[in-house]
Amino acid sequence: MNGDRPPSYPFELAWSYAERAKGWLSREEAELLYRLSAAASRHGRVVELGSYCGRSSIVLAAALKDASSGSLVCVDTFRGSAEHQPGCRYFDAETLVDGVVNTYPTFSRNLEQAGLLERVEVMRLSTLAAAVGFSDSIGLLFVDADHDYEAIRADLQAWVPGIIQDGWIVVHDIGQWSGPTRAAADLLDAGFKRYAQSGTALALCKPAALLSDTNIMRKR
Repeated sequence: MNGDRPPSYPFELAWSYAERAKGWLSREEAELLYRLSAAASRHGRVVELGSYCGRSSIVLAAALKDASSGSLVCVDTFRGSAEHQPGCRYFDAETLVDGVVNTYPTFSRNLEQAGLLERVEVMRLSTLAAAVGFSDSIGLLFVDADHDYEAIRADLQAWVPGIIQDGWIVVHDIGQWSGPTRAAADLLDAGFKRYAQSGTALALCKPAALLSDTNIMRKR
């Protein structure tokens, strides 16, 4: 653990570590996540579905450290989604460990170098398996796991009911992948309110009217 990190953790410091990590989060998207993470931590947990090599995890956890509030829950098998496998578009040979994709060693190293491991709780499970045993209230849910439309719908159905009133959900890769784009449209149709967008990261707010709705992702 790096003991020389300052007690505060401003965005510029967070981004200096995050931009070195593999991933597709842009600076402007990172700024949105940082701001929402700090604010959400006062009222509920901050949960990330899909961590890959820790690029966005660093930003989210740094905001929590800067706010001296809570820890980040990272949910990932670290085996990569379909597009990360050998022969696919986003495959990276450096993520192979003993012949299979395993980004956990890189993820851990990146968080350790940033001095943020103590701010992270890792659930090395599928997103649906992790949801079964998770009962904490959620202030911010960042969705960046499997980009298949039906997979995202299942993730949202499992996790969105735990978001508190006026809590946020941020869906990544809006406009770049059809799955996230369609799923975000479903959330808006269900009554979520558009809060902000930076790059491909769309932040939506959960209104009080949806607190008792446990089937938000019903077919429409």
